[in-house]
Parts: sequence; structure tokens; C-alpha cells
Amino acid sequence: MNYLNTPGFLGTGAGLLADVTLLAYLLLLIPGMIAGLVFARRGQHRPHHKNAMIVITVINWVLIIFLMIAVYRLDVAGNFPAQPGNTRYLMPTVHAVFGLPAQLLATFIVVRMLREDSQVAAAKGRGEKDVSRFWWKSAKPIMRLTLALWLITASLGVITYLVRYNVLPTAGSAVIDPAATAEPAATPEATP
Repeated sequence: MNYLNTPGFLGTGAGLLADVTLLAYLLLLIPGMIAGLVFARRGQHRPHHKNAMIVITVINWVLIIFLMIAVYRLDVAGNFPAQPGNTRYLMPTVHAVFGLPAQLLATFIVVRMLREDSQVAAAKGRGEKDVSRFWWKSAKPIMRLTLALWLITASLGVITYLVRYNVLPTAGSAVIDPAATAEPAATPEATP
């Protein structure tokens, strides 16, 4: 069974995995990103914010590796150079341009968090009382940038879905009937 061609359930003509991915972003990941922001604002960095960040980052990697890269390679990569103005191929490319830095920054932040936790645990194990030197003090701007890129990328992902499966009309997607012209009468040049 080709998992990319299994029919979806939203009635858009998209495959099952595209429909599940769309709903995962709308119902789980975007709300999870907002919840992570709320946790951070409330000072609930450990474990709430950290766990939200880890879960979102890991789920994103799974969706990127097993669905988005596969679809991009199968459909977009070969067609985008030939039709760069076609929104069906342009939108996934723009989505990737914003999404890759967002995901790499998120991964960096998660690695940083896990490293901090292990350094603090080791310092406490050695009996150190002041562990503040292990905390990443300039994280806030990078965190805000990552959240902004993630939300932009998620929005572009929704738009990409709507464009690719013709839910939103785009320039060039409407089929225009050819103009009807009358058949020319016999011309003097054509008659003997």
C-alpha cells in the first residue's frame, strides 16, 4: 500500500496523511506551541515548557521526514524549477524556506535545554549550590524567533494544503473555456 496515495477524509482530494497532518497542526501542534508560550510566560520552564518544546519538535521532525520531504521530492522538486510561478509548487517551497530554520532552531533549543539539565544535575551531584552559570540566559530572543517562525511556517503549511488541493482558487488554477469563433467562410483565395 502506498501510504502517500491513500484517500483522505476531508473531501479535498488530499491523501490521508496530508489530512491527518493538517489536523495535527491545527488541533495539536499550534495549540501546543501556544501552550509552551504560556508556560514560559508563567515561569513554568521545567518541566512544562521544556516538555512541550520537546514533544512539538519531535513530532515536527517525524512529519517532516516521513511526509513532507517525501511529497516534496515526489512532486515539488522536479516541477518547481520548470514552473516557479505555479503556486502549487511555490507554496511548499516557501513553507520549507521558513520551516527549516524554525525546526533547526527548535532542535538547537531542545538540545540546549537537555544539556543544561544534565549540567545542573551533575553540578548538584557534586554538591554545588549555585548552578546559575549553567542556565542559558539569552534564550528569550531565540525562543521568540523560533515561535514566530514556527507559527509562520504552520500558517504557510495550512495555505499550502489549501492551494495544493484546490480549496483556495489561485491565479492560473481556473479553467477558462476557449473563445468561440465562427468558422471562416470560404475566402476568395480558397475558391478556384
